[in-house]
Order: sequence, then C-alpha cells, then structure tokens
Amino acid sequence: MKYNFGIDIDGVLTDEGPDHNSIWQQKMNEFFDREITLKEYTYDLRKAFAINDQELNEFIQEKIEEIYSSVKAIDKAKEILTELYNEGHRLILITARSTEHRDLTEKWLEENKIPYHELHHEEKKAPLAVEKNISLFIDDKKENALEIAAENIPVILVSKYHNYDFEGNKQITKVNSWDEIKENIDLFFSKNTHPSKLS
Repeated sequence: MKYNFGIDIDGVLTDEGPDHNSIWQQKMNEFFDREITLKEYTYDLRKAFAINDQELNEFIQEKIEEIYSSVKAIDKAKEILTELYNEGHRLILITARSTEHRDLTEKWLEENKIPYHELHHEEKKAPLAVEKNISLFIDDKKENALEIAAENIPVILVSKYHNYDFEGNKQITKVNSWDEIKENIDLFFSKNTHPSKLS
C-alpha cells in the first residue's frame, strides 16, 4: 500500500543547529551586532530571543533569504525520503514559508537533492493535510501537530526548544532525529499492514 506523507521544511528538513546557537541566533548576532541569546522556549522569535516587533521585521526582511538559502539539510533526511519516494509513496511538502520564497525554496530542495511530489505554502496545515489525504505528518511545531492530530492524522513531532514542554500523546510521537523518524515510519507501515498491531 502507498501512503501520502506530509512533511514540513524548517526544523524538519533543515538543520538549524543546536538550540542555543541556531542559524537564527547566529544571524541575529550578526545583524544586531550584539549577543542574542535564547531567553524563552517558544516558537515566537520575539519572545525566544527578546527582540521587539520592529527588530524582528527588520531582521526578517534583511536576513530571511540568506537563512533559507544557506541552511544545511539535516542528516539522513535525503536518504530516507529518497527511499520512500522510490517505494512509490507520495511526498507532500507543506511549509509556512511565504510564497515569495518559493523559487528560493525549490532551489534549496534541488541543491540538497530532497525528493518530493508537491510543495505547498500554507500556515494552517491541518485542512490541507485532510484535503491531500495525508497518512502521516512530520512537523516540529506543537500547534501544527495538535491541529493535524485532531483530524485523526498521526504526527511525528521533531523535538525542538520550542516544543520541550510537550511529551506527545497517542496521535503524536516525539523524536530527536531522522533515524527515529524512520523507525516510526516503519512502525506505521507495520501497524497498517498488520491491523492487529494497532491495539
């Protein structure tokens, strides 16, 4: 049986670096010419790095394309996705990135040899996951995971500083690496091939 996989990009396919020295923090240090440190475990960059709205807007305008184009691909993602692609599963990338960065995103995916069938720019991912009949979703944002899981779609949540406070639940499995993602995909295949294992 073939499945549709929903996959986020930032924090899932990208290697943003360690929590306390991520590419975002490094670029903020350069841009503001002062030491920026992680202050709060939250997805909101303003709260996470103690910057205001104006500073964030100026930083994003100046540095976002540099970050998107220079960030490394995370270890093992290409190999595991290539395996799924070659097995005939459908890989649907759903990112909250603005559509104005589509060309840059496609170029990054090509340069890093990340296989996929569709690329969508959508902040509210759950409705699109339903529309695309996603079988399993991989994301790093807790709020996305909860909304997608509420649609009865299992989610693999990649552990990041902004989701430390969430341990997972019956529908959401938390992982630390693509090796663990692969283990959970294999378990998903096993459960759906042998329904008796679902209990």
